[in-house]
This record gives sequence, C-alpha cells and structure tokens, in this order.
Amino acid sequence: MIQVLSLINLIAASRLSILGTTLATSAFLADLILILGELFIFESNPYIGIFAYLLFPGLAVTGLLLIPIGIYLEARKYRSAGWSTAISLVLDKKRVNRMHVLQVVFGLTMMNLVIFGILGYRGFHYTESKEFCGRLCHKVMVPEYTTYRRSPHSEISCVECHIGAGAGWFVKSKLSGTRQVLAVTFDSFSRPIQTPIHNLRPAREVCEVCHRPEIFHGNLFKVLQHFEPDEVNTRTFTILNMRVGSGGEHGREANGIHWHVSKKHQIRYHATDPKRESIVWVELANLDGSRRIWRRPEVEVNRKEIDPESLRLMDCVDCHNRPTHIFLSPSEALDEWMVQGLIDPTIPWIRKVSEEVLTRKYSSREEAMQGIANLPEIYRQRYPEKWAEHQEKVKTVAPVLQEIHRLFVHPEMKIEWNTYPSLLGHPTPQTAGCFRCHDGILRDEQGIPITTKCESCHYVLANKELDPAILKILEDR
Repeated sequence: MIQVLSLINLIAASRLSILGTTLATSAFLADLILILGELFIFESNPYIGIFAYLLFPGLAVTGLLLIPIGIYLEARKYRSAGWSTAISLVLDKKRVNRMHVLQVVFGLTMMNLVIFGILGYRGFHYTESKEFCGRLCHKVMVPEYTTYRRSPHSEISCVECHIGAGAGWFVKSKLSGTRQVLAVTFDSFSRPIQTPIHNLRPAREVCEVCHRPEIFHGNLFKVLQHFEPDEVNTRTFTILNMRVGSGGEHGREANGIHWHVSKKHQIRYHATDPKRESIVWVELANLDGSRRIWRRPEVEVNRKEIDPESLRLMDCVDCHNRPTHIFLSPSEALDEWMVQGLIDPTIPWIRKVSEEVLTRKYSSREEAMQGIANLPEIYRQRYPEKWAEHQEKVKTVAPVLQEIHRLFVHPEMKIEWNTYPSLLGHPTPQTAGCFRCHDGILRDEQGIPITTKCESCHYVLANKELDPAILKILEDR
C-alpha cells in the first residue's frame, strides 16, 4: 500500500493532476448514474445518450490524460533540483520496488480500457441510431424524421441506407457529419435541406441488400382512389396492372420496369440541372460492347465533351427518389386520409374546402394551425344549408388537416407543398417523372425515340371509373 500512497502524494503535488483526477472521477460517476437511470428508472432519449456515451466518457478520458501530464510537469521541477525523476524522489526514499508501482498502473489502465471500451462501443452504436440521426438536431431534421417514421422503412436505421457496410463509407459519413455539426452550430445549413443525390452510395450497395430487382416479380395490381372536389366528393378508381418485371436472372430475360437496372446492360445519362430532371443525353451499353445513344435535338451534346463526373449510372433512386422520406402532395394526402375514413367523405363539399384551406400560403406553423382551425366557420358561411346537418362532422376535420399540414409542411425549414416531389410515374407540375426520358423527344441516330408506349410499364384496367364499373372489372377478373 506504501507505493499507492506515495503515488497519490506525487499526484497531489500537481494541480493539473488533481484537476484530471477530479474530472475523471466526476465524469465517471455521473456517467454511471445516467446509465443506471436509463436502464432502470427513466425512458431513454437522445440527450441522455449524448451525455452518457459521448460527453461524459470524453471528459473522463480527458481527465485521465491530464493526470500523467501533471506528473510529468511536476517531475521537471525535481529534475532541476538534481533528482532523476519525481518517482525516485518519492519512492526511493521509502525503498519501494518500482515494479509494484508499474503493476498498479497497469491494473488501473486495463480496468479503464475495459470500461471505456464498453462505453466506446455503446457510443458508436448510439451515433448510428435512429434517435441520434433524427431527433438530436430537432430544427434541421424534424421534416425528414417525421416522414421517415410513417414510411415503409421506418424500422430500418438511417445508417443502413445512408452509409451501408464497410469502413470507407463509415469514415466518409463521419467526416460529413462533422461538417453538418458545424453547419448546425453556425446556422449555415440550407433551407430546405437539399436531397443528397450526388454523394449517395450506389443503390446496388444499399437498396439491393434487401431488394432484388433481378428476381422475377411479375405484374402487380395498383389501385388508386381519388375523391373529386364536387358536392358528393365523387370517388373514382384507377386500376393499373404494373409490369414490375425482372432485371433478368436464372435464364430469364430482363423485362418490365426493372429492365432499367438489369446487370446485363448499363444506362448512363447526362442532366443539365442539379435535380437531374432535365436529361439531354442517354446511353445504353450492352455486355457485348454495343451502344445506343439518344440526344435531345435542340441540345448539342458530344459524349467526349461531357464531364465524366456529371454522368449518372442509373439505379433504383433515379425513379424511387423518395423511398423513405415521402412528402405527399395535398391531393395525395387528402385522398389517403379520406380512403382511411379519417376525413368523412359523406360530408358535402368537404374535399373542395379541405384542399382550399390546406394549400393556402401560411408564413408560420402558428398561422397555418389558426387558418386551418377556421375551416368550420368557412364551411358554415359557404354552405349554410349543409352546415345544419353536418356541423358535428365538419368540426372533426380541422384537427385532421392540421396533422396533415404538420407532417408535410415546415415553414421554418422553407418546406412547402411539393418541395420534395416524387419522380415516379407521370408528369406533375413539379416534375416530369418518367417523361424525363420517355417523352418522345430524345432520339438516337436513326431518329427513333425512347419508347413512349404505356404498356412498357403498365396496363390501364380502369381510369377514374366510378364504383359500379370497378365492381364489374373486379368480378370479371
């Protein structure tokens, strides 16, 4: 015990070592309390995680590093007095074996390595969690996290898609994360957050861990329900037989929609805008070395003049650009909520009034909530004869519309309706969709355009048909 006490005496001679000891001990005890509390007392949240697995362990390590630094600085004083080391001053006079001191130091070091190894492992996984990615930076990530939680991928952690496996992309993500932390700290991030098209990992390395486009999927039915903005909110059905097809494997030929990502050929394109919607040059390269190129006649594009960095190898996200963070348009949102019965479609004119109130320009979240709350009064003034019969039902609509607005519109981040449109399907006022390429304008050297046949992707079984017609179609099949 003499060597331990002597070592403590030596540490006590240095103010820096005392500071380090205090810091390490306090941080360790605070961390222990937080971890035990998270396990047995209170519910975990992002702030507990950042203190328990990042901040306090970092302070404890800093404190431990200050202890030997303080000892070294104190030793310099004794050297100037003629002693070889501070250890010899304190320990040699008491005739203590230095090996005992080394054993104590080694034992304490190994104990710290185990403790901080466990905390480091927990800290690593904490930085990979959904809560860390989505909830820590509330103001910045609320829109993306909100839509993520109601998406088909809500049970998949963010890093599985945004980073994937491998040390290389892990390092790149942490470097990017450091830049993002600085942007949040100095309030220099873009509003709205830009979709990271250019630095996304190729879909074959992340999406295709779960999804296999080369496996035969055949045709799938898709039923679209829409409510017209008329008095009875006329409900129509569109039924599509989607030719999902296959990328080609096990002797099958690539066909249907998944033909685009077949491993038997590669499609590259050149777009003139950052969102990759204005496509002016498309190349199909086959395994046998043959190539076919389509160009826009009004744009002079030479393959040799195109910057290789601007060429895009087509993969899943060129069509499925919002597979998780899905921001619905007002029309899509109202259709979905009315199909579920959350907005009663038996209320006359409710579709028309709801869309009008929902799509008004509001300068803030508070103004939007107040404006939408006025829906019953607007309805009463406009349709007084309907109000008397349906007023109780109408009053239930405003809270639902407020929730829809909170999901998809975020004025503080400059996210309005249709800020993040989907590239799937037919053109909309916000995007050309599939018609970015399949517009009949891009042509090869023989003047043949990229196909515009609807049947390449789907068969239309019903187009905005009313209920009786739909029942007849379903019975026939």
